[in-house]
Amino acid sequence: MANGKSKTFKLTKKDFRDISLTPNQKIYSDAIFKNKITFCSGPAGTSKTFTACYTALQMLAKGEVKEIILTKPIQESGEKLGSLPGDEDEKVRPYLESFILTMQKIIPKEMVTFLFADGRISFRPLAYMRGATFDDAVMILDEAQNCDMKQIMLYVSRIGRDSTVIVAGDITQYDIAFNKVALPNFIEMVKGIDHVGIFGFKEEDIVRSEILKVIVKRYEKWKYDEFKSKS
Repeated sequence: MANGKSKTFKLTKKDFRDISLTPNQKIYSDAIFKNKITFCSGPAGTSKTFTACYTALQMLAKGEVKEIILTKPIQESGEKLGSLPGDEDEKVRPYLESFILTMQKIIPKEMVTFLFADGRISFRPLAYMRGATFDDAVMILDEAQNCDMKQIMLYVSRIGRDSTVIVAGDITQYDIAFNKVALPNFIEMVKGIDHVGIFGFKEEDIVRSEILKVIVKRYEKWKYDEFKSKS
C-alpha cells in the first residue's frame, strides 16, 4: 500500500537480478522449457532448486503460466506435519522458507512477497494434493528423494492443461528408508517417453562451494558403505 492506494505488481524481465546460469544449468533450464515434465537429480550445491525456480519465474514473467506451485514432502528428522505446533500455515512455513530465500536471490524481496500474497506462487503440501489438478502452472516438487513411487506418481498426475512439472532431488540425502527412495526408479521408468526430460548434475557442477565437492564425494562414499553394510 502507498498513500492509501493499492500497488499493482507485474513480474517482468526487468525485475530479474543479473544472473548467468552455468552451461549445465542452462541445459537443465532449456529442458524445462522444452518438456511437459522434467526430472533432475544431482548432489547438493548444483543449484537444482535455484535453476527450477529461476526458470519457473521466467515462465511466469513471460505469461506462459499463471502460477507457480511449490511442493516438498513433509519429511524432516522424523517429524510429521501433524506433530508440529501452530496452524497449517505455521506448520508448512519451515518447508517453504528455502523456496522464499531462493526466489529472493532471483527477484526483489518485495516482489516475492507480493507474488505469494497474490496467489501467483503458493506452497502445497504433497499430503494434501490428491484430487487436485493444476492448469496453466509450473509445479516444482523439490527434495523428491524423500518420496516413494506412489507419492511421485501422485504429484506428476496433478498436471493439468498447459502445465509444466519439475521433479528434483539428491538421492544421497534421503530421510526415509533407503528401500523407499523412488526417484532413481521413477526416472528409469519414464525414460524414452515423449515430452519427458531427464537431467543429472554431477559433482563437478557444484557451484555453492569448492569444499562442498570434497564433502559430497566423501558423503556419497559413506552412504554407499552404510548401504552395503545393511544389505
